[in-house]
Amino acid sequence: MANIEYGGRVDVFYKGKWGKICRHKWNFEDVKVICRQLGFKSAIAEFVVGDVKDEDISFVMSNVACNGDEPELASCPRTDGKLNVDCQNDDKGAQALCEPKRKLSF
Repeated sequence: MANIEYGGRVDVFYKGKWGKICRHKWNFEDVKVICRQLGFKSAIAEFVVGDVKDEDISFVMSNVACNGDEPELASCPRTDGKLNVDCQNDDKGAQALCEPKRKLSF
């Protein structure tokens, strides 16, 4: 099983508060961008775990459509604020699993 220390739900700071990204259209190209932006070596997967529900955090972004080469998520086409109808039935949010730059020894 993957080390989930390097993965989880991707939250963004939008208009002064933290929010979730809708998983509708979220894919591996989006994960490549967020892993790079956060300083990781590479992207591994776009789904990490099923138990990341948090009804107290609302969706603030949807329809993220990175091509994988962008320097940060803010450079990708996306919808901020208004949500795709598919987000209403999904309270988990987009996820990412990244590979650290160096192996950690325990």
